Amino acid sequence: MLAFLLALVLVVPFVAPFDVVRAWGSRQAWLDNPRDAAPEWTELFAGKKLLRSMHLSPCHVPDAVPLSNVTLRERCPRGDWTKIAVRTTDFGNYTFITMRQKFYYDADVFPSEMSMSVWAAYGPNAPQVTVTWKRPDNVTVTLLQDVPEQRAPTPNFYPISISSTVKDEIRVWAITTYNATDVSLIRPEVTLFADAGPDMLDSRKATILEGEYTLEIEMIGSGIIGMDAKAIVFGTVFGIAGTDSNRRDLLVGLLWGAPVALAFGSAAAIVIVLLQTILGALATWFGGWWDEIVQRAADVLLILPLLPILLLIAIVYSPSIWWILAVLVGFGFVGSTTKVARSIVLQVKEEAYIEAAISYGASRTRILFKHIMPRLLPYTFALIALSVPAFIFLEASLSFLGLGDPLLPTWGSILGQAYNGNAAYRGFWWWIAFPAGGIVFATVAFALLGYSFDKVLNPRLREQ
Repeated sequence: MLAFLLALVLVVPFVAPFDVVRAWGSRQAWLDNPRDAAPEWTELFAGKKLLRSMHLSPCHVPDAVPLSNVTLRERCPRGDWTKIAVRTTDFGNYTFITMRQKFYYDADVFPSEMSMSVWAAYGPNAPQVTVTWKRPDNVTVTLLQDVPEQRAPTPNFYPISISSTVKDEIRVWAITTYNATDVSLIRPEVTLFADAGPDMLDSRKATILEGEYTLEIEMIGSGIIGMDAKAIVFGTVFGIAGTDSNRRDLLVGLLWGAPVALAFGSAAAIVIVLLQTILGALATWFGGWWDEIVQRAADVLLILPLLPILLLIAIVYSPSIWWILAVLVGFGFVGSTTKVARSIVLQVKEEAYIEAAISYGASRTRILFKHIMPRLLPYTFALIALSVPAFIFLEASLSFLGLGDPLLPTWGSILGQAYNGNAAYRGFWWWIAFPAGGIVFATVAFALLGYSFDKVLNPRLREQ
């Protein structure tokens, strides 16, 4: 289990580079992903064909068209857009550009959303954009007519699923043509792919119309204009781990949660346990007022409620994960391990070989680090392994409450966002199960390692 986690830590920077993680808190980086999509492999158990997002990518062809009368037809470098540009001086020097995309829809579920972006390059007078939708039953629907406000390279974004203009156009078409029953919560992504009939506006009763669909975007304007477009039919499944309500690929957060959890838990456990072991051994070996100060400090810090203190610090200062680690070390330089080290040193210093070293004139410092500390190291390793799960849970608790490092995706923060998004109530089990499974997997791995150390060091367990 530990080997798997370590291999994951080494692979993550190549699978999900840090610039992707840096964009974890930015919604712009994930706009092309579906919202709340289940993992793709759930199709194996669904008993029907689920939908993966269909990206109708922009052409990236030159925007300008010739000044003379000419018709251009070209296939895009990628995707299936067909672009036709007509320049004419017969009717006031107008330019007509049409982009057409055909695709086949054969999924057993409706899309989750639809959106479109149009890039428009034009002169002083803005052109008119008309978007039409042709269905397999040879019915053509005008989705919208608009005058774009943004010039390229800034896109004009049209959220088809939530656009009131598009909803009104579809409602009028469905009611007028097919006597469809009007409902207040119309979903364009359902009606556009539904069989024509009275139920096509009702997402609960509509049935899917399979076949070839065509999306056509036409721009008309005077002067030299250029156009490019992108459309997305969002699916219901995505990737290996699905997405959350912010469209983020949960696989990225899960992969980077492993090195964050291991780094935080291991660093905290190693530094704190070693500090407590060394201070406990020093205080016990040299004794006197030094021993009294260390033991009383350990008594005080053991009764302090660490989690509320960390919560207060996180709320007031919003520290990064490494400042949280520094606070942990500050409040944990002495503690329970100090008591354990003291009990061991009290036994070891009465051994015959320690008395022999003293009689030979060895210094107290040499005896401590050459003869006593090696006896403590096996127990120290066991305590480190057993402490890592506690620190992983601590970091997850802070992140779950929204008080962890806001720049890093962690298992705890993913769980906290799932809780805030009512993932359990809405049935988004993947949003909960995967980060919770990562926390359990990592903590169990270190707990088993600590148990193995304990079985070697504890004579009673060794006998069993």
